[in-house]
Amino acid sequence: MEIQWLGHSAFRLTAEGKTVLIDPYFSGNPKFPAGAEKGFGKVDHILVTHGHGDHLGDTLSLAKAHGAQVVSIFEIAHWLGQQGYENCVPMNIGGTVTAGPLSFTMVTALHSAGFAHADGRMLYMGVCAGFVVKAGRWSVYHTGDTDVFSDMALIQRLHAPNVGLLPIGGHFTMDARGAALACNEFLDLEVIVPMHYKTFPVLAGGADEFKRLVKRGRVEVLEPGGTLTL
Repeated sequence: MEIQWLGHSAFRLTAEGKTVLIDPYFSGNPKFPAGAEKGFGKVDHILVTHGHGDHLGDTLSLAKAHGAQVVSIFEIAHWLGQQGYENCVPMNIGGTVTAGPLSFTMVTALHSAGFAHADGRMLYMGVCAGFVVKAGRWSVYHTGDTDVFSDMALIQRLHAPNVGLLPIGGHFTMDARGAALACNEFLDLEVIVPMHYKTFPVLAGGADEFKRLVKRGRVEVLEPGGTLTL
């Protein structure tokens, strides 16, 4: 498996001959590595954790360009259908979608979800979620935007993730201390990649404190565009 961080909460996973994008916020993302999308090849699946613009991002345009299957909460899939895109799998918390050699399980996250129109209207987009992506021996837990919560232990028990993609920036999500507590007490991860930090001034902190506080699991701090091969 290869994991590429694309800034903020956006990732590209390649495994079992498939390419998966998660929360593809490219346009307007100050940390998106320019031109990175040229190296993607065909995108097979796009997972969207929630409807905020910095996560829904470029889902619609990328899905249309690649013919990718979009996996999301029911309300986002419904909205995409209203925009004329039908290759969607609407699901909800606790459900699992099997796609050939991959599976995507939607799990709880503590956050809000809504899409802000240019005219200021806020469209309800269902609840925020995380995903556990299973491919071969790897089980990748993208938490979505969330605070730490003790039921992460149930996600670990049920789905056995061994790779974690966790926000550490604070303000909108848990900070480094909260994310480290999640890793040390509720999750049992081999590899941990921090995300959702250093994107905007309000998320200015780095990953040094998080790496220092994590006592189990190997923290891999990626630069935007950087890849990790497992």
